[in-house]
Amino acid sequence: MAQRDLITLARAYQDLQGVTNVDALLSTLITAASDAVQKFCRRPFVSLSFDELYSGKGDRRLMLCHYPIISVESVRYRPVTVIKITNTIAANVQARVSCTSTDLKLVRVNAGVKSTDTSRANNATLTALAAAVNVLGNGWSAQVVGDATNYGSWPSADLYWPPQFPEFNAGTTGQGALQCVNGSFAELKMHTYELAGFQWDSRGWLLRAIPYTDPELMHPEDLVWPVGINNIRVQYTAGYSTIPEMIQEATAKWVAVLYFETTRDPSFVNQLLTTGAATGWKGAVDKPPDHVQALLLPYRHYSISTEQG
Repeated sequence: MAQRDLITLARAYQDLQGVTNVDALLSTLITAASDAVQKFCRRPFVSLSFDELYSGKGDRRLMLCHYPIISVESVRYRPVTVIKITNTIAANVQARVSCTSTDLKLVRVNAGVKSTDTSRANNATLTALAAAVNVLGNGWSAQVVGDATNYGSWPSADLYWPPQFPEFNAGTTGQGALQCVNGSFAELKMHTYELAGFQWDSRGWLLRAIPYTDPELMHPEDLVWPVGINNIRVQYTAGYSTIPEMIQEATAKWVAVLYFETTRDPSFVNQLLTTGAATGWKGAVDKPPDHVQALLLPYRHYSISTEQG
Protein backbone atom coordinates (compact mmCIF):
# COMPACT_ATOMS: atom_id res chain seq x y z
CA MET A 1 0.00 0.00 0.00
CA ALA A 2 1.07 3.57 -0.69
CA GLN A 3 1.21 5.84 2.36
CA ARG A 4 -2.06 7.61 1.57
CA ASP A 5 -4.03 4.60 0.28
CA LEU A 6 -7.44 4.46 1.96
CA ILE A 7 -8.15 0.76 1.37
CA THR A 8 -6.25 -2.51 0.99
CA LEU A 9 -6.28 -4.82 -2.03
CA ALA A 10 -8.54 -7.21 -0.13
CA ARG A 11 -11.05 -4.41 0.46
CA ALA A 12 -11.06 -3.49 -3.23
CA TYR A 13 -11.70 -7.10 -4.27
CA GLN A 14 -14.83 -7.16 -2.06
CA ASP A 15 -16.49 -4.72 -4.49
CA LEU A 16 -15.22 -6.67 -7.50
CA GLN A 17 -16.93 -10.00 -6.94
CA GLY A 18 -15.52 -12.62 -9.30
CA VAL A 19 -12.47 -10.58 -10.30
CA THR A 20 -9.08 -12.09 -9.39
CA ASN A 21 -5.36 -11.74 -10.09
CA VAL A 22 -5.28 -8.04 -11.03
CA ASP A 23 -3.20 -6.87 -8.07
CA ALA A 24 -0.91 -4.57 -10.06
CA LEU A 25 -3.79 -2.76 -11.78
CA LEU A 26 -5.83 -2.50 -8.58
CA SER A 27 -2.87 -1.11 -6.63
CA THR A 28 -2.57 1.71 -9.17
CA LEU A 29 -6.32 2.39 -9.13
CA ILE A 30 -6.45 2.35 -5.31
CA THR A 31 -3.74 5.01 -5.09
CA ALA A 32 -5.44 7.12 -7.77
CA ALA A 33 -8.90 6.78 -6.22
CA SER A 34 -7.57 7.46 -2.71
CA ASP A 35 -5.93 10.66 -3.93
CA ALA A 36 -9.12 11.67 -5.76
CA VAL A 37 -11.28 11.01 -2.67
CA GLN A 38 -9.07 13.18 -0.46
CA LYS A 39 -8.97 15.98 -3.02
CA PHE A 40 -12.76 15.85 -3.45
CA CYS A 41 -13.22 16.02 0.33
CA ARG A 42 -10.50 18.72 0.57
CA ARG A 43 -8.75 16.93 3.42
CA PRO A 44 -6.48 13.95 4.06
CA PHE A 45 -7.85 10.99 5.99
CA VAL A 46 -4.78 8.92 6.78
CA SER A 47 -2.80 9.78 9.92
CA LEU A 48 -0.01 12.23 9.01
CA SER A 49 2.41 14.48 10.86
CA PHE A 50 2.13 18.20 10.11
CA ASP A 51 4.49 21.11 10.75
CA GLU A 52 2.62 24.32 9.90
CA LEU A 53 2.75 28.08 10.31
CA TYR A 54 -0.29 30.09 11.35
CA SER A 55 -1.03 33.78 11.62
CA GLY A 56 -2.38 34.81 15.04
CA LYS A 57 -5.64 36.79 14.84
CA GLY A 58 -5.98 37.82 18.48
CA ASP A 59 -8.64 35.13 19.08
CA ARG A 60 -8.73 32.52 21.83
CA ARG A 61 -9.21 29.71 19.31
CA LEU A 62 -6.73 28.75 16.59
CA MET A 63 -8.21 26.58 13.85
CA LEU A 64 -5.78 24.05 12.40
CA CYS A 65 -5.86 22.90 8.77
CA HIS A 66 -6.28 19.21 9.52
CA TYR A 67 -8.50 17.11 11.78
CA PRO A 68 -9.25 15.03 13.76
CA ILE A 69 -6.22 15.87 15.88
CA ILE A 70 -4.48 12.83 17.35
CA SER A 71 -1.70 14.61 19.24
CA VAL A 72 0.11 17.95 19.48
CA GLU A 73 3.89 17.75 19.69
CA SER A 74 4.85 21.44 19.87
CA VAL A 75 3.36 24.93 19.78
CA ARG A 76 5.80 27.83 19.44
CA TYR A 77 5.60 31.48 18.51
CA ARG A 78 7.69 34.67 18.35
CA PRO A 79 9.97 34.05 15.33
CA VAL A 80 13.32 35.78 15.80
CA THR A 81 16.59 35.82 13.88
CA VAL A 82 18.89 33.05 15.11
CA ILE A 83 21.60 33.00 12.41
CA LYS A 84 22.83 35.63 9.94
CA ILE A 85 24.60 34.83 6.67
CA THR A 86 26.35 37.18 4.26
CA ASN A 87 28.58 37.10 1.19
CA THR A 88 31.46 39.58 1.22
CA ILE A 89 32.96 39.20 -2.27
CA ALA A 90 32.05 42.30 -4.29
CA ALA A 91 32.35 40.42 -7.59
CA ASN A 92 29.40 38.24 -6.54
CA VAL A 93 26.65 40.49 -7.91
CA GLN A 94 23.95 38.22 -6.49
CA ALA A 95 23.92 36.10 -3.34
CA ARG A 96 20.94 34.31 -1.77
CA VAL A 97 20.24 31.88 1.04
CA SER A 98 17.33 29.45 1.28
CA CYS A 99 16.54 26.49 3.50
CA THR A 100 15.21 23.17 2.22
CA SER A 101 14.25 20.06 4.14
CA THR A 102 17.80 18.71 3.86
CA ASP A 103 20.18 21.58 3.07
CA LEU A 104 21.06 25.19 3.50
CA LYS A 105 21.28 26.39 -0.09
CA LEU A 106 23.70 29.27 -0.80
CA VAL A 107 23.58 30.70 -4.32
CA ARG A 108 26.08 33.22 -5.77
CA VAL A 109 26.33 34.77 -9.23
CA ASN A 110 29.68 35.98 -10.54
CA ALA A 111 30.23 37.26 -14.10
CA GLY A 112 26.93 35.75 -15.16
CA VAL A 113 27.79 32.30 -13.78
CA LYS A 114 25.51 30.85 -11.12
CA SER A 115 27.07 28.61 -8.46
CA THR A 116 25.45 26.79 -5.56
CA ASP A 117 27.00 25.74 -2.25
CA THR A 118 25.16 23.66 0.33
CA SER A 119 25.74 23.18 4.02
CA ARG A 120 23.63 21.58 6.70
CA ALA A 121 24.09 17.83 6.59
CA ASN A 122 25.74 16.48 9.77
CA ASN A 123 25.56 19.94 11.36
CA ALA A 124 22.97 19.37 14.05
CA THR A 125 23.26 22.70 15.87
CA LEU A 126 23.32 26.30 14.70
CA THR A 127 26.89 26.68 16.00
CA ALA A 128 28.02 23.73 13.86
CA LEU A 129 26.08 25.08 10.87
CA ALA A 130 27.68 28.52 11.14
CA ALA A 131 31.13 26.92 11.33
CA ALA A 132 30.40 24.84 8.23
CA VAL A 133 29.32 27.94 6.28
CA ASN A 134 32.45 29.81 7.34
CA VAL A 135 34.76 27.13 5.90
CA LEU A 136 33.00 27.09 2.51
CA GLY A 137 34.96 30.09 1.24
CA ASN A 138 33.64 31.91 -1.84
CA GLY A 139 32.80 34.90 0.39
CA TRP A 140 30.34 33.11 2.67
CA SER A 141 30.23 34.07 6.33
CA ALA A 142 27.76 33.12 9.09
CA GLN A 143 27.22 34.03 12.71
CA VAL A 144 24.82 32.77 15.35
CA VAL A 145 22.74 35.42 17.10
CA GLY A 146 23.48 35.00 20.79
CA ASP A 147 25.94 32.57 22.33
CA ALA A 148 25.68 28.80 22.63
CA THR A 149 23.47 29.08 25.71
CA ASN A 150 20.93 31.05 23.66
CA TYR A 151 20.55 29.83 20.08
CA GLY A 152 23.90 28.21 19.27
CA SER A 153 22.82 24.81 20.59
CA TRP A 154 19.38 24.93 18.94
CA PRO A 155 18.71 22.35 16.19
CA SER A 156 19.54 23.53 12.67
CA ALA A 157 16.71 21.33 11.34
CA ASP A 158 14.20 23.82 12.81
CA LEU A 159 15.33 26.43 10.30
CA TYR A 160 13.18 24.59 7.77
CA TRP A 161 9.55 25.63 7.73
CA PRO A 162 7.61 23.12 5.61
CA PRO A 163 5.25 24.66 3.04
CA GLN A 164 1.53 24.30 3.65
CA PHE A 165 -0.32 21.17 2.53
CA PRO A 166 2.62 18.73 2.33
CA GLU A 167 0.19 15.93 1.52
CA PHE A 168 -0.19 17.53 -1.92
CA ASN A 169 3.59 17.90 -2.41
CA ALA A 170 3.34 21.70 -2.25
CA GLY A 171 7.01 22.65 -2.64
CA THR A 172 10.25 21.78 -0.89
CA THR A 173 11.72 25.12 0.21
CA GLY A 174 10.92 26.78 3.53
CA GLN A 175 12.70 30.07 4.26
CA GLY A 176 14.25 31.95 1.36
CA ALA A 177 15.57 32.87 -1.02
CA LEU A 178 16.94 35.77 1.09
CA GLN A 179 19.47 38.10 -0.52
CA CYS A 180 22.77 38.71 1.26
CA VAL A 181 25.04 40.36 -1.31
CA ASN A 182 27.79 42.92 -0.63
CA GLY A 183 27.76 42.58 3.13
CA SER A 184 23.98 42.63 3.69
CA PHE A 185 22.64 39.79 5.83
CA ALA A 186 20.15 37.01 5.19
CA GLU A 187 18.44 36.54 8.54
CA LEU A 188 17.10 33.03 9.15
CA LYS A 189 14.46 32.82 11.85
CA MET A 190 13.04 30.32 14.31
CA HIS A 191 9.94 30.29 16.47
CA THR A 192 11.69 30.38 19.83
CA TYR A 193 8.99 30.69 22.51
CA GLU A 194 7.51 27.37 23.61
CA LEU A 195 3.86 27.92 24.47
CA ALA A 196 2.50 26.03 27.47
CA GLY A 197 -0.85 27.71 28.09
CA PHE A 198 -3.07 25.96 25.57
CA GLN A 199 -5.42 23.02 25.18
CA TRP A 200 -6.34 21.15 22.01
CA ASP A 201 -9.62 19.75 20.76
CA SER A 202 -9.61 16.71 18.50
CA ARG A 203 -12.15 18.43 16.26
CA GLY A 204 -9.36 20.64 14.93
CA TRP A 205 -8.45 23.63 17.07
CA LEU A 206 -6.16 24.89 19.81
CA LEU A 207 -7.56 26.95 22.67
CA ARG A 208 -5.62 29.39 24.81
CA ALA A 209 -6.04 28.40 28.44
CA ILE A 210 -4.33 27.92 31.80
CA PRO A 211 -2.94 31.45 32.30
CA TYR A 212 -0.73 30.50 35.28
CA THR A 213 1.45 28.38 32.95
CA ASP A 214 2.14 31.30 30.61
CA PRO A 215 4.37 33.91 32.27
CA GLU A 216 3.58 36.53 29.62
CA LEU A 217 -0.09 36.70 30.54
CA MET A 218 -0.96 39.22 33.22
CA HIS A 219 -4.73 39.42 32.71
CA PRO A 220 -7.41 36.89 31.67
CA GLU A 221 -8.24 38.98 28.61
CA ASP A 222 -4.70 38.36 27.37
CA LEU A 223 -5.59 34.73 26.71
CA VAL A 224 -5.48 35.09 22.93
CA TRP A 225 -3.21 33.92 20.15
CA PRO A 226 -0.65 36.69 19.52
CA VAL A 227 -1.40 38.76 16.41
CA GLY A 228 1.14 38.37 13.62
CA ILE A 229 1.95 36.92 10.21
CA ASN A 230 3.12 33.29 10.30
CA ASN A 231 4.08 33.90 13.92
CA ILE A 232 2.85 30.56 15.29
CA ARG A 233 4.37 27.16 14.48
CA VAL A 234 2.37 24.03 15.32
CA GLN A 235 3.68 20.48 15.01
CA TYR A 236 0.91 17.90 15.36
CA THR A 237 -0.53 14.62 14.11
CA ALA A 238 -3.98 14.43 12.56
CA GLY A 239 -6.10 11.97 10.62
CA TYR A 240 -7.71 8.58 11.29
CA SER A 241 -5.78 5.60 12.60
CA THR A 242 -8.63 3.54 11.15
CA ILE A 243 -10.26 4.97 8.01
CA PRO A 244 -14.06 5.38 8.45
CA GLU A 245 -16.05 2.63 6.78
CA MET A 246 -17.99 5.13 4.61
CA ILE A 247 -14.72 6.44 3.19
CA GLN A 248 -13.44 2.93 2.57
CA GLU A 249 -16.65 1.93 0.80
CA ALA A 250 -16.64 5.10 -1.32
CA THR A 251 -13.04 4.43 -2.34
CA ALA A 252 -13.76 0.77 -3.13
CA LYS A 253 -16.78 1.70 -5.25
CA TRP A 254 -14.80 4.30 -7.15
CA VAL A 255 -12.00 1.77 -7.73
CA ALA A 256 -14.62 -0.64 -9.13
CA VAL A 257 -15.89 2.02 -11.55
CA LEU A 258 -12.34 2.74 -12.70
CA TYR A 259 -11.55 -0.96 -13.04
CA PHE A 260 -14.53 -1.76 -15.26
CA GLU A 261 -13.70 1.20 -17.47
CA THR A 262 -10.37 -0.48 -18.24
CA THR A 263 -12.18 -3.61 -19.50
CA ARG A 264 -14.20 -1.95 -22.27
CA ASP A 265 -14.23 0.86 -24.82
CA PRO A 266 -14.95 4.02 -22.76
CA SER A 267 -16.49 5.70 -25.82
CA PHE A 268 -19.08 2.93 -26.23
CA VAL A 269 -22.43 4.33 -25.11
CA ASN A 270 -25.19 2.23 -26.64
CA GLN A 271 -25.80 -0.82 -28.81
CA LEU A 272 -29.07 -1.97 -30.41
CA LEU A 273 -29.20 -5.76 -30.74
CA THR A 274 -31.15 -7.65 -33.41
CA THR A 275 -33.53 -8.81 -30.72
CA GLY A 276 -34.52 -5.19 -30.17
CA ALA A 277 -32.93 -5.00 -26.72
CA ALA A 278 -30.56 -2.09 -26.11
CA THR A 279 -27.44 -2.25 -23.97
CA GLY A 280 -25.03 0.52 -23.04
CA TRP A 281 -23.08 2.32 -20.38
CA LYS A 282 -21.66 5.71 -19.62
CA GLY A 283 -18.11 6.58 -20.46
CA ALA A 284 -15.42 7.94 -18.16
CA VAL A 285 -16.62 10.16 -15.34
CA ASP A 286 -15.13 13.55 -14.55
CA LYS A 287 -16.34 13.55 -10.92
CA PRO A 288 -17.22 10.98 -8.28
CA PRO A 289 -20.24 8.88 -9.34
CA ASP A 290 -23.42 9.79 -7.50
CA HIS A 291 -23.35 6.70 -5.27
CA VAL A 292 -19.74 7.53 -4.30
CA GLN A 293 -20.57 11.20 -3.62
CA ALA A 294 -23.40 10.17 -1.32
CA LEU A 295 -20.85 8.44 0.92
CA LEU A 296 -18.25 11.23 0.74
CA LEU A 297 -20.35 14.36 1.25
CA PRO A 298 -20.68 14.01 5.07
CA TYR A 299 -16.86 14.07 5.27
CA ARG A 300 -16.26 16.94 2.84
CA HIS A 301 -14.48 19.99 4.25
CA TYR A 302 -16.07 23.38 3.68
CA SER A 303 -14.39 26.75 4.25
CA ILE A 304 -16.38 29.83 5.26
CA SER A 305 -14.90 33.24 4.54
CA THR A 306 -15.80 36.27 6.66
CA GLU A 307 -14.63 39.88 6.80
CA GLN A 308 -12.07 38.74 9.38
CA GLY A 309 -10.57 36.07 7.07
